[in-house]
Amino acid sequence: MSVIDWHYPRRELAERYLQGVTQGIMNRIALLGVRRVGKTEFLLRDFCPLALEQGYLPIYANLWASPEHPHETIIEALKAALSGLKDRKRIKSVLASEVKKLEVGNSLIGKMGFEFNSPLPIIAPGVLTHVGQLLSQLVETPNCRPLLVIDEIQHLAESPAFHPLQGTLRTAFDLHGHKLPVVYAGSSRNGMQAMFADDKMPFYNSAYMVEFPAMGEELVRHCCDILRTRFELHYDVREITDVFTRQFDNSPFWLSKLIQHLVMNQCSVREAADLVQDQLVLDGGFEQLVQKLNATDRAVLTLIRERCNRLYAEDTLKLIKERFGLSVKVSGITASLKKLKRQRLISQMGRSDYLIENAGFVEYLRQRR
Repeated sequence: MSVIDWHYPRRELAERYLQGVTQGIMNRIALLGVRRVGKTEFLLRDFCPLALEQGYLPIYANLWASPEHPHETIIEALKAALSGLKDRKRIKSVLASEVKKLEVGNSLIGKMGFEFNSPLPIIAPGVLTHVGQLLSQLVETPNCRPLLVIDEIQHLAESPAFHPLQGTLRTAFDLHGHKLPVVYAGSSRNGMQAMFADDKMPFYNSAYMVEFPAMGEELVRHCCDILRTRFELHYDVREITDVFTRQFDNSPFWLSKLIQHLVMNQCSVREAADLVQDQLVLDGGFEQLVQKLNATDRAVLTLIRERCNRLYAEDTLKLIKERFGLSVKVSGITASLKKLKRQRLISQMGRSDYLIENAGFVEYLRQRR
């Protein structure tokens, strides 16, 4: 029996991004989204193969591969691309190896960012020069159309030691312009904001930032079709979609865990969902997070999840009083938002639009009442 491919292809989305970054006004885009919303799988399984198919040379680098030495990851990716210029099979092999790493994965890595044991040494100028030279070599190679994909780009904001690398990359990207399109992806909107929206940072205003669209019922239907045809297991698409959306905040990672339980145990959706939620709570450190929140924080999180973007409005303060029994002033909302951002539970997009960063956390809070 052949191995089942559970991947849900998103070719139209890949075509849109490829066209935008190679033919649009801005040749650099940054994909925003929470952890485990499917960005990396999309880039490796949909975007990069399409780019290769259309004559581009996709160069993929995940900066979490070597957290303390992101420059080495970039150099390794650039060298692999240069050595595979005349061998498309080699490029496919490199992408396949990255897919394999994704499948093996480390479910805990990058959960709350990295904490380094000691200050990191500044990257040597000669190393930075080498990065610039490799990028120039790719761009200047005849009939080569490089397309750089840097995953977990927000990692470069984790330490001042990485700021020179940001500067080197920004300089090279500006120098080569449309000849070197770049796609960034990150699992922390706050980290991305710290890089692209801070006028003191090298990457300031250097990419078009776009929210990576989450999947919904279409992914659930895809999985249910496989369960039915390959395992003769018949589950209600609507019931699984409700769990996927409400408990897992449309995270394909946690949906895959749910599907695994259904295949192995052939139990009810409710039973499998409870088991997966236990894993989600442990993985996200929800118990520890809850201890740091007060009643106002919980109310604000709930309203943000419900897409309330008028948190300071008089009618919102009245709603908090009626619904949560809390008398809160504007200053209390401000303090809560600062605290939630500091703890990386929310991110801010624009002046009044806030987004939840931890899949399943607000539903967990609701269930604890």
